Amino acid sequence: MPNHCRCRPILVMMAIVVAAPGLHAQPPGVGYIFPPGGKAGTTVEVRLAGPDWTPDTKLLLHDPRVKLEVAGPPGNILFHEPPFWIGLKSRINDPLIMREVSARFVIPSDMPAGPIRWRVANANGASNTGIFIVSHDNEIVENETRKQPQEFVVPATISGRLRRIEEVDQYRFRCEKTGLISCELTARRLGSNFHGVIEIHDAQGRSVAESVDTDGVDPALTFVGQKDQSYTISVRDVDHRGFRSLTYRVSVVAGPRVLAALPAYGRRGETRDVEFVGIGLATGQAKLESVIRKVTFPKVAGHVFNVPVQTGSGTLGTSSTFPIFLSDLPESLAPDGDGEPMTLTASQAVTGRLRKRDGKARFCFEGKKGDMFRISAEARRLGSPLDVALAILSPDGKELASNDDLPGSTDSQLSLKLPSDGTYQIVLTDASGTQPSPLSIYRMTLERQIEDFRLDTLPLVNVPIGEKTNLTLTVVREGGFNEPIQVRVTGLPKGVTVPEKLLIAATATSLVIPFTCDKNAPAGAAFVTIEGIAKIGDTTVTRTATVPLAGDLVMRDPAAHRHSAAMLATTITPPFSIRCVEADGTRRVHRGATHLAELVIERKDGFSGAIVLDAAAIQSRHSQGIRGPAFAIPLGADKVYYPVFLPEDVETTTTRRLALIALAQVPDGAGKMHYVLSAMKGQITMSIEGALLKVSHQAEDIVVPAGQSFIVPLKVARSAKLATPVRVELIVPDELLGLVHAEPLNLSAKQDTADWKITTKVDARLPSRFVLHARATAQRAGFPVISETAIEVEMLPATSAQPRR
Repeated sequence: MPNHCRCRPILVMMAIVVAAPGLHAQPPGVGYIFPPGGKAGTTVEVRLAGPDWTPDTKLLLHDPRVKLEVAGPPGNILFHEPPFWIGLKSRINDPLIMREVSARFVIPSDMPAGPIRWRVANANGASNTGIFIVSHDNEIVENETRKQPQEFVVPATISGRLRRIEEVDQYRFRCEKTGLISCELTARRLGSNFHGVIEIHDAQGRSVAESVDTDGVDPALTFVGQKDQSYTISVRDVDHRGFRSLTYRVSVVAGPRVLAALPAYGRRGETRDVEFVGIGLATGQAKLESVIRKVTFPKVAGHVFNVPVQTGSGTLGTSSTFPIFLSDLPESLAPDGDGEPMTLTASQAVTGRLRKRDGKARFCFEGKKGDMFRISAEARRLGSPLDVALAILSPDGKELASNDDLPGSTDSQLSLKLPSDGTYQIVLTDASGTQPSPLSIYRMTLERQIEDFRLDTLPLVNVPIGEKTNLTLTVVREGGFNEPIQVRVTGLPKGVTVPEKLLIAATATSLVIPFTCDKNAPAGAAFVTIEGIAKIGDTTVTRTATVPLAGDLVMRDPAAHRHSAAMLATTITPPFSIRCVEADGTRRVHRGATHLAELVIERKDGFSGAIVLDAAAIQSRHSQGIRGPAFAIPLGADKVYYPVFLPEDVETTTTRRLALIALAQVPDGAGKMHYVLSAMKGQITMSIEGALLKVSHQAEDIVVPAGQSFIVPLKVARSAKLATPVRVELIVPDELLGLVHAEPLNLSAKQDTADWKITTKVDARLPSRFVLHARATAQRAGFPVISETAIEVEMLPATSAQPRR
């Protein structure tokens, strides 16, 4: 076991939240789906989770072709499970703690493979989006209760998650024939914030291959499997993290793996030779090589064509087809080497490689004064390791413009109005510092700009009932377009209005749209479309504003993760707030005991209703098992003491914190009751002192035949502040319930030792080794003080021999 964490199988961990204080609703968020994907034509049972969900939270899908059937309201908060970090890692914030709902996705059989988006909304606001993957593969879901590697048959896509810190998920398969096996992990592309590691071991435990995601792009690998040999795939986080939210999908196919294509795009309707680069494409060996194949690109409106590649070692299966983007531009290949600049014509695209570290590619084109061009360079979008940058040189060799990174991407783009007639030069460079390889591919386009515009805005806006919220609409003008733009907003929910006339002035680059919500409006959410109408020449055109969508943490192509509508939610302002009285770190608290934190309830507008306190979703620092209950504040109360339990092994080297959120029912403007959330002002902050109670045992090498009992000598140590009786109970893992038993012990205030009898049954389900826990509980001021100790047992086959303790 790594020395940076401690395993505590009984106590649960709670996260810690820092949210904006004041009388503001706490909007919900999206968390995870497990399993995170499913096959078209099936109904997939899932658990969806998110932070700050209320009982009336609505789940929404962007794609109407898929049905989402929810079984009921969200359940209780799911605290993070042990083991917990200690030391430096305990200062780091955990992922959000969430609530789950049971649901099912009903996916039509003709649904194309790829992501679909989901989001949530309630009276506190709306969320951004999460991702669920539709596939056409053989789908397998991880059995999270297994003790051995899960068996499966290739090809398959396995949905799993790293549920606990230090967890390593293992899956085993058998090769039907000698050949390439390709594995790919999808985690960050689902929104799972971890860096994955894939490891392959043979039946003798020898390492065969591994891939470590240090770049945040999800790992993949290919190796040669031997006929009739078994292999185990291990999946873990590079830093041994594990939480319920760390879901993933790992696909395993027999065959080579295509990584790139030259040209990187295909022109619609064209048939041409394409060079495919990948692992084992020519010889079937686990090495980087290429093949050239003739491809006919379809005349379709879509922007991606999945090419089945005929390789030297066979045809890739449907799940391993290689996607090539489609375009309407002439697609050329750049010559290798650093010779004379390649001459381009407008409009043209060129795919090339950089053969040297910090290398450059040069291109030239003719232009006249006043011509407007857009020059783009792509690498990240193609999965290339390059970090491309562009510079434009004038006919006299001076730099006119340059660009390194676009927003949200390391790809580059420039728009330029030529100052004079002449020959201009484009210089493409790489800033990645990586060693060049056959995969160091880029695509550059030179396009003459025409007059046009596009509109961008935020993905969601929350408007409090009876108030106003502004949303900024951004205008990107292209090709010299500088005309005024009329703005139209449609799909507004009931009670929300915008000014009748919205106009973006000529040459202006933004417009602030005020959304006003009537005081009698209901709470709700709706997709809102914002359109711009303008004259380009003699033609009236309409452009729809797009919004960015969250979820994909790799985001190779930000433009592909945009939607044509924003979500607008009408929200209820909470008429109450909660404030923690204690100053930072002023209260000293014993480990293993309960701290009563003094809180003040501030009520507004005559509100006297019931309020429930619970843990907030975001917490500052890893809590090491600190937790508190769902706590009901009595009607009309303005002060309460909230019980916070601190496990006995919480570190004393720093303060520990807990943040809360308050839930109550409040009517909206139309009189309908909804649940509202208000984040507590401040945090419950505690300085940690030593434990009041400690239970231990002196049993060593407990070896017992199945069906026999054994004795564990217990010792209880109490602080002078805790001169009370102690009750000791046996905590048995779920899989051993009914097979191992001990009667509880009740020790008087003066008793500190006891011999404890534990019995076992003869049963094949008893493992050869297992761990039990003795939990000692005392009472202090009406709240428990708890200590635990582990009891390791080795179980022998049933026999008449005497057990050793």
